[in-house]
Amino acid sequence: MPKIIVFHTAWMAKYDGDRASFSAGGFKYAMDHGYGHEMFNFREIAGSYYGYVPPTGNLHLEKHFDVSRHAEKLDGVTIVWTAPHPEQGGRAVVGVWKNATVYRADQEPTGQVARLRTVGPEDFAGYRCTARARDCVLLNPDARPIFVRPSQPRTGGSWPGQQKVFYPKPGSAALKRLEAILADIEFPATSKDKASGQKAKPKRSNWQADVERRQQIEVAAIKAVGSRLEEMGYTIRSVEKDNLGYDLVASRDEEILHVEVKGRSGSDVCADLSANEFDCLKQYQRERKATAHYRIAIVTDALVSPVINEFVLVQGRKPEWCTLDGRWRLEFRDRTAARLTAVPYPDGSPK
Repeated sequence: MPKIIVFHTAWMAKYDGDRASFSAGGFKYAMDHGYGHEMFNFREIAGSYYGYVPPTGNLHLEKHFDVSRHAEKLDGVTIVWTAPHPEQGGRAVVGVWKNATVYRADQEPTGQVARLRTVGPEDFAGYRCTARARDCVLLNPDARPIFVRPSQPRTGGSWPGQQKVFYPKPGSAALKRLEAILADIEFPATSKDKASGQKAKPKRSNWQADVERRQQIEVAAIKAVGSRLEEMGYTIRSVEKDNLGYDLVASRDEEILHVEVKGRSGSDVCADLSANEFDCLKQYQRERKATAHYRIAIVTDALVSPVINEFVLVQGRKPEWCTLDGRWRLEFRDRTAARLTAVPYPDGSPK
């Protein structure tokens, strides 16, 4: 049986020291300080990564693997990094390390490792595991699969509860889910898409957006978003004519996305929402569902080189609509609108 350990930390886009996308997700230290030592988990140092896990005490590796109870470390481990998904909830897989070394106790950094994992003048991020960078992959924020759903029953210890460290049991549903996720991840040595770690999926040809009557920019924007979602494994349905407040329905396994698409010819990330679209957004904010999520995709340079900026509702002290990489947030400005209808003069002519 492969040696698999799940380490649970806070959500970030890059884990390279940039705090822009940091989401505490219930971790007390992270909530109090606005950061966590996991912020360096994917910072390369001399060809290796050093991973931090929130305090858990010494790991009892001998209870789960064929290793002496006095062993200070375990080699050849596959580490699955998870974090609370800021939009969907539950646990999402953010990255995977193969052939990693896991230590029984926290390790204090020294030398170059300490210098490159500095949080404050006398605060250095320790680590619990290490692996070669070439054996690791960090998934793009919008391509991180859900390992544990928010509504997932967790009886019998077969699924993780609040544990920072989880050992999947042989034959368990949790292990089968992890194996399915791992099977769909490729590593830098063989991946055709090194940035995301996701296997390149063939584009499907069974979806054509019903956009004949839409303007050219909107057509390009919707096609760009639909194609990207298809490449991520979603099945796409166009609902533009249904006046639902969004343009696309994307489904994958039990997950459903309702996506409102806005196209721009320039580089400004801004858009106008109709009254119906804004009502739909506000209703979603009031009545969030575990498996149905509303997103706003603003596509800039849609006619030349489309750039998709996808906004999700991130819950926190103050809910905000943000990109998952922490680069942008939306600012809303209400506008008063009027509907104009031509009517004849009572006597057929103006006075």
